Amino acid sequence: MARRTGKGGSTSAPPGSFRFQATIGRTWLIYTVDVPERVSASLGSGKVPVVFTIGKSTPRKTTLTPRAGGGHRMAVHGESRRQVAAGEGDRVTIMLWRDGDPPGTPPPPDLADALREMGVLDVFRTMGPAAQRELVAYVENAKREETRRKYIARIVERALAEREKRIDREDFGTYAGRTSTDGT
Repeated sequence: MARRTGKGGSTSAPPGSFRFQATIGRTWLIYTVDVPERVSASLGSGKVPVVFTIGKSTPRKTTLTPRAGGGHRMAVHGESRRQVAAGEGDRVTIMLWRDGDPPGTPPPPDLADALREMGVLDVFRTMGPAAQRELVAYVENAKREETRRKYIARIVERALAEREKRIDREDFGTYAGRTSTDGT
């Protein structure tokens, strides 16, 4: 059962937060939980940026993603799972609330320069907020300058691949009997 919290009382949860029990599962390689329908409906449709805790873990940002058949699914970060020693199949208490911070994470100057040079800075900016945060953290956590440059090169490659996928999707739409936006 999901409970809305944060309205008075002696809770440290922000206003508009939700508390519920969920079982950690896996979707491919990613640990996930299904968000209860009532919580999902209250937060709205589409991708929803949220902050969550598992039990007494530190707050962590993520994005709820739409689930086939309705509702949302939430990725459960490894650090949060480790903090409470939770794994696949464990039932946990989750507290979540809508993330009020602006979406996205500005890339550090060296990453921004490399992305701009290859013409994919806009692609990076259209990646989901969680992906941007993780990629920026990946670069920022490099211990040596050489490692940092290597990580930046990998992110540029990923952005180039994403741009190619988008171009392929646009081309497929034309070949599948759809027309472009200019009517050709």
